[in-house]
Amino acid sequence: MRLTPLLLWIMRLSLAFSIPFPLPKRTVHKSDFLDKRSRSNSDGIVADCIFMASEEGEFTYKSDGSPKVCGLYFIAPPEKLVEIEFTTFNIDCKTGLAVVVDGWEMNQQYFPSPEDHDKLIEDRLHNLCGQLTTKTFVSSQNVALIQHLIGMPGDGFVVRVRFLENLQPCNVVSMFKRGLYTVKNYGLKRNCSVSIIYPERIQLLSVDVGVTGHFRQQEGEFGIRSKCHNFIGADDFVEIAGGNGFELGFLNVRGRYCGMEANVGSLGVAVACQHSLVRLVSSGNYFNSVTFLYSNLTADEIGREDPNKCTK
Repeated sequence: MRLTPLLLWIMRLSLAFSIPFPLPKRTVHKSDFLDKRSRSNSDGIVADCIFMASEEGEFTYKSDGSPKVCGLYFIAPPEKLVEIEFTTFNIDCKTGLAVVVDGWEMNQQYFPSPEDHDKLIEDRLHNLCGQLTTKTFVSSQNVALIQHLIGMPGDGFVVRVRFLENLQPCNVVSMFKRGLYTVKNYGLKRNCSVSIIYPERIQLLSVDVGVTGHFRQQEGEFGIRSKCHNFIGADDFVEIAGGNGFELGFLNVRGRYCGMEANVGSLGVAVACQHSLVRLVSSGNYFNSVTFLYSNLTADEIGREDPNKCTK
């Protein structure tokens, strides 16, 4: 088990102040997770331990003293970043802690996966306690999280959330079960993932990966390939993966493709798992772009798939 800063803090606190440890495991079920959006009341009071918001606004959380690890999950449109500004903050350091996460954490796994983020995990986690006047954080993608364990009744915080423009979106969580999306690397050396927390059918519509260089397009007939190791741009590919985990180590790759095809059309992959992922891996030598359609699988389609493909 990987110990997050919040878990390490709980362990130290339990030894010093006799708070029971381990706490009951906070399990987030991905299948209905995004359906929990906008559960605050009209005054912005957050009443749920696991809270989801897909709109800007001001949100207030006050603890009832329950020793539970809770989370405020924020999700913006794909082309936006999440700005979190604490306007009021009061958490006794002896009985509580808040952690701002650049990304999302579910069941001790992170999105974006550590392999695909330009920051180390420790640089994506910001521990807060005590009394603060104002403090602001901006995410690297369209999702952010405030995890907290607040043992003192009445302690809590107020946050103002805004969505900022992201001119070159890379890692994205989709808030919908179906849609059309184009993921690009903008000529940069980076890996970009689109996370869909539903069982999905992924259909590639247009692929340009490992072909269009910074100065000119490679010459020749390409089409789309599923074997990329002998391809010109072998370090560049798009893969479709799925599993019941959040990070890459818990996902199985269902297909890997490269080349260029403007109208792929019939190439579809069913991912009957809790988490579907489209991942574009880029060396920085090419302007890579993939357009795909995703749609929710029916119960019958999920039933026909091998459940072992969702575990690793």
